Amino acid sequence: MRTFPVQMPSGVRYWTVIGEDLLVMSVADAYLRYLRFGRHAAESTTKTYAGAVALYLSWCAATGQDWRAAAAKMPAFVLWLRHSPSQPGATTGAAVVPAVRGPRRINCVLAGVRGFLTFAVDHSDATRGVLGHLYELADSQDLPAEARGEDGVNDEHLTDTRGVPHR
Repeated sequence: MRTFPVQMPSGVRYWTVIGEDLLVMSVADAYLRYLRFGRHAAESTTKTYAGAVALYLSWCAATGQDWRAAAAKMPAFVLWLRHSPSQPGATTGAAVVPAVRGPRRINCVLAGVRGFLTFAVDHSDATRGVLGHLYELADSQDLPAEARGEDGVNDEHLTDTRGVPHR
């Protein structure tokens, strides 16, 4: 998987993800188009997020996992991000592999991957269970009545693993 710039007839560009067969990964492309044109993200944002999604999909392919099911193994993905060389086939030659990506870069990649997987769930390309691997699901029974859903039922609210609400 790799990133690829797309120029629209209007001249506006965004970045997408293509496979080794040079075919566009349709769900990733839909997500990146949504970011650029639906959320008015900058071209550079789509480039960054396309890179994050490409890393995730590359890891899925390298480990023989379906990208939807692989969401359950995010800690393994983080470990891979930390120690896997940026260039495919590159090796460090060391007995102990040093970190090749720092915490800030890994967090940026995870933000893009979370957005991609959440988009896939929103558009029925992945099951809702994927969200449980990305966010802590909580019900609203402990919330005051004003903070619950309009019908007062125990609606579920999404927060990421740090407790930050999902938008």
